[in-house]
Amino acid sequence: MNIFDTILLDVILIIFPILFYLIYIFSNKNINNKTKNLIYNISIISSFFLIIKFSNNNLINYLLLSVLILISYIKKQISLSLLLTLLLFILLKINIIMYIPYLSLIVLYIIKKHKNISNFIFIDTFMILVLITLLISNYSINNIFIFIISYLVVHIIYLLLNKSEEIIKYHLSYKELQQEKQIRLSLFKVTHEIKNPIAVCKGYLDMLNTNNQEQVEKYIPIIKGEIERLLTLLEDFMLVNKNNVDLDIMDINMLLEEVIDKLKPMLEEKNIKLENNLIDDEIYINGDYKRLSQVFINLVKNSIEAIPNNKEGLISIKNNINKNNLNIIIEDNGVGISNKILKKIKEPFYTTKQRGTGLGVSLSNEIINAHQGTLEYHSKEGLYTKTIVKIPLYKET
Repeated sequence: MNIFDTILLDVILIIFPILFYLIYIFSNKNINNKTKNLIYNISIISSFFLIIKFSNNNLINYLLLSVLILISYIKKQISLSLLLTLLLFILLKINIIMYIPYLSLIVLYIIKKHKNISNFIFIDTFMILVLITLLISNYSINNIFIFIISYLVVHIIYLLLNKSEEIIKYHLSYKELQQEKQIRLSLFKVTHEIKNPIAVCKGYLDMLNTNNQEQVEKYIPIIKGEIERLLTLLEDFMLVNKNNVDLDIMDINMLLEEVIDKLKPMLEEKNIKLENNLIDDEIYINGDYKRLSQVFINLVKNSIEAIPNNKEGLISIKNNINKNNLNIIIEDNGVGISNKILKKIKEPFYTTKQRGTGLGVSLSNEIINAHQGTLEYHSKEGLYTKTIVKIPLYKET
């Protein structure tokens, strides 16, 4: 085996276990430092013994093994570094002067620790000492070539380890930010969605005359139903999960009639006229009644809020069947939405309301998508906003 093949083999034997170490910590990002250091030590010792076992050039072994010892010092694995140094002295038969850089390495490390010397200076100082001893003991072109390869390898391995750990660190930071974002998103969803049933309850309580038995019998079940829906929402959000849907055969028109009935107090309070143009028949879909109720309450409520107090408000709710889909159209004559806002309206946290969370439309879109449907917005500033919900009709199998 020529010198090039020997160097190539040794470089592979060094890098191969270290790559396994990097792959391991990449795939197990939550391991603690103790486990990480143990895996690192195993990989370095493996590299060391692979070189001793399969390489037969003492000088090449000496120079490339110095890479492992040096990197271990940089990784603050002092016990491992001393163990490898001792093994190198025992197993390799080299000129005694070649041991000087290793004896100096301990001093260099102490200086580095107290003077805050950079790792590059630490590496280069040690490698210069190695070069000096190499020139004194046995100068040759081949030996200088081997040294240059060793010098490059130690910097490559250092950069590989350093950059890999930086990437893992940034990835973990990103993961923590994503988890924090998800928590914030869940909290915003809770605060946004509990407002709707509370607003409905408040509206009916404001109108409720306890001396009027007819009102009590009509309003109390509605208030009770909204409280139950509120409890369901809170239970769901505690799961910190996406909005799961519990699909079942349901009459969508019955749901829409119920939504209109629930929002009557808000419509009357703002003196808004509502045109109900729903198909006078039962229309069945495969849907989650509570989730869709949540969506349509939110959509109609947005239409109510879009109409200024000084304007004669009008909201139209209608539906039609197009092939295998049901289209539900909610249109208001409110302030409208600009094209700029329309492009971002489904993005979480995006809102133009002073006290809005920017999650109502995003959450509604998420629920409709879970029903294999779509949510569309069409609007013209100052004139109208039209919301179209498309949901597949129920098919008998």
